[in-house]
Amino acid sequence: MSSLPVNRDRRRSSDFGNDFELFDPWRDSKSNTFASLRWINRPKRRQEYEEIVAPALESQPYGDKYRVKLDISGYDPESIQTTIEGRLLLIEAKQNGQSEKERKMYDLPEPVYEHADADHLVSYVTPNNLLIVDIPLHNHEHKQRYLESATDADHQHLLPYGQNREQSFDYHHFHTSSFTPKVVNGEEKKKKLEMSLPMKNYRPDQIKVSVRNNDLIVQGEHMSLTDRTLEKSYFYRSITLPPGTQTDHLQSYLTDDGHLTIEVPYTEHSQNK
Repeated sequence: MSSLPVNRDRRRSSDFGNDFELFDPWRDSKSNTFASLRWINRPKRRQEYEEIVAPALESQPYGDKYRVKLDISGYDPESIQTTIEGRLLLIEAKQNGQSEKERKMYDLPEPVYEHADADHLVSYVTPNNLLIVDIPLHNHEHKQRYLESATDADHQHLLPYGQNREQSFDYHHFHTSSFTPKVVNGEEKKKKLEMSLPMKNYRPDQIKVSVRNNDLIVQGEHMSLTDRTLEKSYFYRSITLPPGTQTDHLQSYLTDDGHLTIEVPYTEHSQNK
């Protein structure tokens, strides 16, 4: 088992600078960062979503996404266009001083193009001339788990989170997420959250675990050489942790069988707080 460092980002979302790693275009739309970027495809407003399953799934529609990063130094940002056609990401742009556009095609990995929400693709240019393309991914399994748990009138699976749960937080959304969380007894009978994500074929140095406020973000970049071709796959998943999660003490490990295990102390919400 390999212990992983945890990046704890306590900056306000407006303190963007050149670090876009933790910027989420769908969730940070009210920050100063959002206004400072050069937008190509802006995030659509919530009311423009064609399918609304539940408020929790609407407020965090894209916990999973695929991110592409390209250096566009020497190109006119105003000329850039980004679209998805089938399994291809198409990027068109003019070099500075040129009249004709160049077109580049990027073959998306199979898990991405199968679940890509092409209608809600987001792309923008950062102050240091990086083109960022964020492709949201449908998470049908999460929606199914959410709907199945919502029909459970007794909600027995939520009892470990405490009897007086915070009403503003959707524990169903969290409990049914791909992080497969559970509340267990830790040392001295103190509770803790245990979460797990399959990350087979990723090395510890290819995984980044971050905490921003109460958001847990997991990123991975995997490179492999196949038939003399270098292939890259990117992994991004995020979830908001429930009230009472002591994120300052969060720890993460990569097990020998390729699962990212995350542990963090948890205190039940109290009505008296």
